[in-house]
Amino acid sequence: MFGKQFTKLSLFFFGGIAKLLLPRFRDLPKTLTFANINEDAHTYLSNILFLSFFFGLVLIFLMIFVMLKLNILFNIFSFILLIVISFTFAGLLFLVLYNYPKYVVLSNKKQMEGELEASMRHLSALQDPNLGVKDVLLLLQEIDNNKLLTAESKKILAMADLNKNLVETLNYVCDTTYSEQEHNFFLRLIDVLEGKAKLEKVINDYMTSTEQITKEKEEQKKSRITLLFEINIFLFFLVFILIFSIFLIPVYQTTIKNILFVISIVFPIMELILIFILNK
Repeated sequence: MFGKQFTKLSLFFFGGIAKLLLPRFRDLPKTLTFANINEDAHTYLSNILFLSFFFGLVLIFLMIFVMLKLNILFNIFSFILLIVISFTFAGLLFLVLYNYPKYVVLSNKKQMEGELEASMRHLSALQDPNLGVKDVLLLLQEIDNNKLLTAESKKILAMADLNKNLVETLNYVCDTTYSEQEHNFFLRLIDVLEGKAKLEKVINDYMTSTEQITKEKEEQKKSRITLLFEINIFLFFLVFILIFSIFLIPVYQTTIKNILFVISIVFPIMELILIFILNK
């Protein structure tokens, strides 16, 4: 994901820190594997620490330059404030980069569950009592737009051909998948193979449960969108005040400085809140 030279620098400067912090990020190795990012957790953590630190450093010098250009008083207090603001944003960048593999996994999970839902509709429409588990896995490869499910079903059938045990293969997939719906569906297919359930009932039960989950997600989405809309309106007015105040500096210099001081503290806090909401 990151270049070789960048990785060498990050390991040189932050390799030790990353090694100390790694036990606090226990899920990172597994997440990187699910996201198909070809870096070990130690290297990835070093890279994002170095990038975040470099971003914070550049931001400090940029804000010092802006303050000098605007003739804003530069002293120890303002310098400490600049450090706090810069590394607040550096922290936000670190959070975004740390959560990037999770975003990839969530995107794949959403795609996988969308493919499963569409496939179950297709299978329920067939109404074929002679369908078996292997037939279902083969049909998953034939349904249009099944990118992830096609790869998964091919892997399952290839492993089953090698070990001659489809139940064991499905159990392995259940233990290593990142999708709860895929996990639950393949567990139910194991029940079918062991004679504990009928395939038709498994498909119908899956359709019923996904409809309920979809309704719950829609309600959560509406609440989150409303909250994000309100926060964005607040941020819009903050930016508007910031831009408008620049034109008033010659007349109300002291007042504007106080306003900018308040905004410089409030804005990073609001950004942190936004990041938190988006991660929920």
